[in-house]
Amino acid sequence: MASKPVLVLNGEGLGQHFDLASELLATGVEVVFRSIEELAIDIRPGGVRVRETVNGRDLADFGLVQVLAFQRPTATLLNAVADYLAARGVRAVNVAGIGAPTRLFKYVRLGNRGLSIPSTVYLPPRLLLGAYHDLAAQLDLPFVLKAVTGGRGGRTSLVSSEAAFIEKLRGADRTRGFLAQELVPPDGSYFLLVLGGHVAFAVQYRSGGGGDLLAKSGWDDATVVDLQRLDPAAQGTAVQAAMSLGYDIAGVHLVRHWTTGQWCVLNVSPNPPIGSGGHTADKVSAYSAYLKRRLTDPEQTDADGLLDPDVTGLRLD
Repeated sequence: MASKPVLVLNGEGLGQHFDLASELLATGVEVVFRSIEELAIDIRPGGVRVRETVNGRDLADFGLVQVLAFQRPTATLLNAVADYLAARGVRAVNVAGIGAPTRLFKYVRLGNRGLSIPSTVYLPPRLLLGAYHDLAAQLDLPFVLKAVTGGRGGRTSLVSSEAAFIEKLRGADRTRGFLAQELVPPDGSYFLLVLGGHVAFAVQYRSGGGGDLLAKSGWDDATVVDLQRLDPAAQGTAVQAAMSLGYDIAGVHLVRHWTTGQWCVLNVSPNPPIGSGGHTADKVSAYSAYLKRRLTDPEQTDADGLLDPDVTGLRLD
């Protein structure tokens, strides 16, 4: 072909006009029509890949990607797709700035910036139900199933059998979507409070016990960590995660991967519990110092934060 192909998402109406595709093909332009529900996303240690599931082509192989309509779940996926296209230098039309910063978007952004994320797979709902054996082979058992959009209502479950997998998916909101993710048990994980590009406070969780691999201790049982003794790589990862998402204030949940030794980012929140959740005196003191720095140093400016759908203001209650 004389040029890279064009991908049109949610353009089913145009796709029925075969003369349009034929005329463009005659001039050396291939146009591919796909639904948003024909995209899959893989986040691996080696990087991120977004592909269309009909022929398996990577979106990085297209010269232009355009979105023509925005039916659900388009908004849920668009920011993740837009970030991937920008990282690969692919021109996009009607893509950026429309979707919400979901868990999936955050994982794609962090993966594109070179941060370590537990291996994560997004499949369109029509393919996910029959993907158990492939996911088990890719992610090992048990693996984690979590809602794309996150939030307080986001369900996170541990899957160790096909029957449990199917049970979790049946009756779920198909437009919401799910992520399948490698299990990195939170035993010994860390919460780092990043303020203005610096780690200002950190605690280490212990296992929640009771045989629940996803459980971790509450704030009251978490241990405050001396920042002078905290691995600089962990602190650097937390700061880079916050900066990658444009968060000047962030709570970063980290765990060291038991096989690679790398610090994995499990979550980044722009709404950390500063005035609640335990150890409040230490966190409020760190926040007070941060505010003083921001108010007294005119050379320092806040990062351009993304509007997170869960944010209702910093929790100082």
